[in-house]
Amino acid sequence: MQVRKLTVFLAFAVLLSGCSQSAKTGNSLSDSPRIIAAASGSAEILSEIGLDSAIVGVDERNSSTSQAPKVTTGHSFNIEQVIALRPTHMIVDSLTDTQEMRKQFKDQGITFVTLPLAESISDIFTKYEILGNEFGQKEQAKKASDELQKKFDAFTGNGQSHRIAFLYLRGTNAIYLMGGKGSGADSLIKALGSVDVGAENSAEPFSPLSAEVMRTINPDVLLLMKGGLESVGGINGLAALPGLASTPAVQRKQIVVIDDQALLDFGPRTLEVLAQMKEQMGKFHAA
Repeated sequence: MQVRKLTVFLAFAVLLSGCSQSAKTGNSLSDSPRIIAAASGSAEILSEIGLDSAIVGVDERNSSTSQAPKVTTGHSFNIEQVIALRPTHMIVDSLTDTQEMRKQFKDQGITFVTLPLAESISDIFTKYEILGNEFGQKEQAKKASDELQKKFDAFTGNGQSHRIAFLYLRGTNAIYLMGGKGSGADSLIKALGSVDVGAENSAEPFSPLSAEVMRTINPDVLLLMKGGLESVGGINGLAALPGLASTPAVQRKQIVVIDDQALLDFGPRTLEVLAQMKEQMGKFHAA
């Protein structure tokens, strides 16, 4: 994932939505744009609005939904590779948009389009609007956005309400955080008809994991990233973290595990994330 100032706490400060804007460095929109899709969900949205053939490069987050070459390592661009692709536009968000990056491309005549780094399901639709407006595809973008909204509206949970806590774990770096209000996971949990007990307990998107807090919220389900669970040594390692061994979630092994790149990467495939969560939770017992 590699979320925001998780140096609130690491790179999670970047989960805060950036301003939606187009910053141009000399290129006007041409009939044949060449686009680097380096913002969460941007490649898939561009494809939906008829611009798949215009994508000439993507960042790692978009590489699973596009055949275009990957031009980043982490969130850093391969400068020479990007220049060689001769892009007219770069779609960026707060994870890939830096002043240093813009300086490196300032003489290339590239139009930069900044998308907000969505923190909830509702934020996804803003991306459609921005990209539709930027590339003259307003009708296509509205149609695709409306169709996606209908799918979200039709989505239902499994009929059970669970008390879920989202944990961001990076055991190799001794980072153990609980998701609170605005973490992004709270939006997913709500869509499933369950309760984010971390968000009920904390107004901060992320806060340090503690035994006292775990005793207070006492979740019956834990939501984790795959890499996070692996980094602490699986279920056994999870039980060794502060306060977790006594929770119904760990005692019953009711753990929902989602791919790191997908969980908080709000975009069209968020529906798939919800479906995966629903499927895993269908095997659990409510508290």
